[in-house]
Amino acid sequence: MNLQERKTAKGKAISPSETRESGQTVRAKAGARSRPAGLNRSVTRALDLLLDVAHSPAPKSFVDLQKHHRVPKATLHKLLFTLEVLNFIRRDEDSGKYSLGLAAMEISAAGAAGPGDLAMILRPVLQRLVQESDETCHLGILSGGEEVILSRIDPEAQIVRLAPQIGRRHPAYASAGGLASMALKLDETVITSMPEELRQLTKNTIKTRTELLARLDEVREKGYALDMEEAYVGVRCVGVAVAVPHWPVVHVSLSVPLQRAPIERLHALVKPLMAAAKEIERILIVTPRA
Repeated sequence: MNLQERKTAKGKAISPSETRESGQTVRAKAGARSRPAGLNRSVTRALDLLLDVAHSPAPKSFVDLQKHHRVPKATLHKLLFTLEVLNFIRRDEDSGKYSLGLAAMEISAAGAAGPGDLAMILRPVLQRLVQESDETCHLGILSGGEEVILSRIDPEAQIVRLAPQIGRRHPAYASAGGLASMALKLDETVITSMPEELRQLTKNTIKTRTELLARLDEVREKGYALDMEEAYVGVRCVGVAVAVPHWPVVHVSLSVPLQRAPIERLHALVKPLMAAAKEIERILIVTPRA
């Protein structure tokens, strides 16, 4: 008797796409990888949900997860609640959508990582920052006196966006992120190697080394830096930096087209940036450096 002809106690035929698990008939998803018998259903479902959230380029809603996994709503609520309480996922209070939590990041960071992994490790933090601010976010580090952009995330809803700049290098003194990093961890050899007259990118770029030192004192006192069209005409930025032992100083900035960037708007963006910086610090503290 083949599988097509085998009957259940109620006389229902079991199709080739169905298997037995914990005494219940479970239909395998089309295209899904076959799995051995004996798996714990609750654990499997929870891990499937976690992987789905981890692989998604944007936070997932309850409806999205329910449609994709076809789990009863009551069961899905319990699974998501458990993952959230244990900090494997995080639920945004405003949107109700789910993204990776700190515990999941700790596991993913258990293998040693290097500066080249920063964009991947910190992506969930940057995604939440973009969602909250609705502006373009950049993650960068310093290389000598230059800023290097490691990652960039754009808001989906904004029509006016900035040109792609991943891997871009330019003088750190001309950007909000670069100024924030220089102020947080001043490298005197880099400063003294600069000429007194600094290269100008726009008419608003810091003009002299003396002016730069005064500006760094101001940024250090405030805890954040502003870029008032100092790197690009028509673009203003606000940035903060994070220093963690054994890691390069990283900075996060929000770039805003001039028409959306009155000074009050830039100051309002400091709060979500500071929150993101604290989360980045917590992540890097528990991430072993290669």
